[in-house]
Amino acid sequence: MDATAGLRGAAQQVLADVIEIGRTRLELATVELEEERLRLARLWVGAMVTLFLLFAGVILAAAWLVMWCPPEQRLLALGLLALGFLAAAGASAWRWQRMASTRPPLLQATLAELRRDEQGLSRGATA
Repeated sequence: MDATAGLRGAAQQVLADVIEIGRTRLELATVELEEERLRLARLWVGAMVTLFLLFAGVILAAAWLVMWCPPEQRLLALGLLALGFLAAAGASAWRWQRMASTRPPLLQATLAELRRDEQGLSRGATA
């Protein structure tokens, strides 16, 4: 009976360790998912800024074309403003595209930890 109780206790300890490892990995995955959510929110804000600037540039460019008043200084000023907004929209679009294309793989740290766990268990099984 004593050997059975010892074996049962060891099995319970192993199970508790496996559950602890799983909980830790799940917490890490949660952190990574939150980081990804924040990255997507930044991308969304960047897209909205780009669209706003593009809209403002188009409106100003249309106003520039519609203005038919003779004073050339007003037309030139309005045209330069429109070009400035369009240039800002282009820069924002470029930055947004760069942010979107340089994201790390999802759950990278969690997968690395699981690989280390797997390697550690494999070494322990062969020893």
